[in-house]
Amino acid sequence: MAHTTTAPRTAARSHRSTRETVIPTQPSSTLDTALLVAFEHARRLTDIYGTTVIDVAIAWETVEELQTAKTRQQASKKSAFARYCEANPDAPECRIYED
Repeated sequence: MAHTTTAPRTAARSHRSTRETVIPTQPSSTLDTALLVAFEHARRLTDIYGTTVIDVAIAWETVEELQTAKTRQQASKKSAFARYCEANPDAPECRIYED
């Protein structure tokens, strides 16, 4: 996925996000590993070329896309109890009482 160029192309804007980048320290899945590798690649490109090269912007976009995928994956995981309540909404243990 790395794009090799002989002369760096300049990006229209600096792409490094102001959002804090959360990178796993101990990868527990393939997605965590891919995120860790992409982050390290983007960081190294930034160190070498700065923030005005299009390849650096693409590398950071890849990190953001992987972070989004990880967030969606975590949000889609439901507990066994949540799945049970979806299948059995009338079960006494699944009733929600509001004050």
